[in-house]
Amino acid sequence: MKSQGGFAAIEIILVMLIISLLATVALPNMAKMVDVAAVDYEMKIFLSTLDFAKASNKNAQFKPEIFDRTLAGQTGSPLFLQVNYDKGNYQIVKNGNGKGINELHEFPEGFSITKNGKLNNPIEFDKGNDGHITITSRYGVNRYIIFDTVGRWSGDIRERKN
Repeated sequence: MKSQGGFAAIEIILVMLIISLLATVALPNMAKMVDVAAVDYEMKIFLSTLDFAKASNKNAQFKPEIFDRTLAGQTGSPLFLQVNYDKGNYQIVKNGNGKGINELHEFPEGFSITKNGKLNNPIEFDKGNDGHITITSRYGVNRYIIFDTVGRWSGDIRERKN
């Protein structure tokens, strides 16, 4: 008689136990990694929007008709970044309180944005804004956009004291 080879029930149970333990450890770490990537992405988009608005003001190359054909022929206007901290969105506006020139950027659900320090709203680019903006993800990962008193900013991932 030939012996039949196969897995014993205890072997199958052990394999299932090992797989479940690995999944228990890996899934929370994967969710955190996805969250970190999402908040990094949001910080980079925010910094890119700031850079665009500042470059448009500095170079005097902003032409309103690029965004809205009804504004063709008008001279360039100063641009500002209007941040709605309570609603979790932001938009580039002209003249500090005018109509937005680009699409309103909404943060993902569960994200929040807060202002710390003496940061003007709307954010002006021709003078300093002392303080920082904190972008917080749904799992509590923070990213900071730091403004100095001479009009520069940078993204930072270190923990800060308010």
